[in-house]
Amino acid sequence: MTTARGPLLILVLTLLGALLPAVAASPRTSPAAQPCFGAAARALTPAPCRNPALRYTVFPSPEDALLQPSSACALAGTKGPPNRVCAFGTPKTRATATVGLLGDSHAPAWRGAVDRLARAERWHGLTVRRSSCPFTFARRYVSPAAARACDQWVRAVILFFGHHPEIHTVFLVNSSAYDFVPAGGLDPHASAVAGYEAAIAQLPASVTHVVVIRDNPQATDTTLPCIEDAMARHHRADVRCALPRSQALRPDAPADAAAALASPRVRAIDLTPYFCDDSRCYTVIGGALVYKDQSHITTSFSASLGPYLAAAYWALGLPPA
Repeated sequence: MTTARGPLLILVLTLLGALLPAVAASPRTSPAAQPCFGAAARALTPAPCRNPALRYTVFPSPEDALLQPSSACALAGTKGPPNRVCAFGTPKTRATATVGLLGDSHAPAWRGAVDRLARAERWHGLTVRRSSCPFTFARRYVSPAAARACDQWVRAVILFFGHHPEIHTVFLVNSSAYDFVPAGGLDPHASAVAGYEAAIAQLPASVTHVVVIRDNPQATDTTLPCIEDAMARHHRADVRCALPRSQALRPDAPADAAAALASPRVRAIDLTPYFCDDSRCYTVIGGALVYKDQSHITTSFSASLGPYLAAAYWALGLPPA
């Protein structure tokens, strides 16, 4: 059920981030608590958000980002495969609904944003993920053993949701960096799209809504060294280490599958404007380090996306989860 207090609270926080005057960080103030930190710096409403105090800030540092865990998630104790399902959001005893967060290692990377929405809606969330195993029947360029393991995981996930009919809404996010084997006369990307369509179609009827989150742009192996060098020279890492949009933003097969299905059951959310402008994708935004490696976003930046993920979800006009 959508509550009035959740959307109102996030809206108030977003407005405050845009309207409060810029303040300098004290030694005891985390940059994440400052106005316009992270994704808020790319919000355009009610007005562009700027905080000069964050101009040379990079938080966390690239070194610390590698040690920063994903958003909190406690093992849920569910039985059978898939293993290591974990819970986030509102405790089950106080929740209005249970939702799923499904995907490869990008699912926990995006959990910071999804958790903000879950808490606003009073949802209990379950993360179902396996690293390097996207939720698709398309084949990647991996060993036969790895391909079989991922296929078994995808089928176990489908059974898992069948055993949990209380989950009506599933958020799906997977890395866009995979290379897929062409099949059925299709090119690699079209093969990937078809594989996602097939996997989504096999989710049980109890899953009435699949919300695909378009994956983040990709960094490179020189991104973090560039940021470290900019920090050492007291240069602006956000400007110096930005990436060409055409290079960083790869086609996203799950989002394209959502469009191809053209079904009210499968919808997509695209937060690319909070990463990129028309020509560049940024690796530091509002003082927040965006990437912890070439592919995964930091927990700090993920959390800062929360209000905008929530607004995008509410704009879909879906019924209560």
